[in-house]
Amino acid sequence: MRRFSFLLLSVFSFHSSGWAKIEPETYVYKTVGDLPISLDVYQPEEGENRPVIVWIHGGALIIGSKVWIKQEQLKAYLDHGYVVVSIDYRLAPETKLPEIIADVRDALIWVREKGPEMFGIDPNRMAVVGHSAGGYLTLMSG
Repeated sequence: MRRFSFLLLSVFSFHSSGWAKIEPETYVYKTVGDLPISLDVYQPEEGENRPVIVWIHGGALIIGSKVWIKQEQLKAYLDHGYVVVSIDYRLAPETKLPEIIADVRDALIWVREKGPEMFGIDPNRMAVVGHSAGGYLTLMSG
């Protein structure tokens, strides 16, 4: 319950100061035509079998980027031992909503399949959170 409360507080504590400065590892989780779609992985300093937070940016589905995760929010997650994965997805209006949702689902599948070996995550302890349109996409991702 304590971790759940922490997650709720962190989602609602979006401050207006500074974008993330902690350097991630970037991976392509999907390619559509010639367009690679990537995600950023931020890892705490140590630990095995760690919980993971998949973060989805907002932007009304028409703007935004995985780099929009706030430094304070990211630091709080990492300090509590979470691996954080911030994803990109194709944007509207060029991409229709079903394809945007498919991008999010494909990112979640990639994290579940690759994450345990690559990042030491426990795929059974995955939380999906988002800001604004990203929150909507968390609900639509199933």
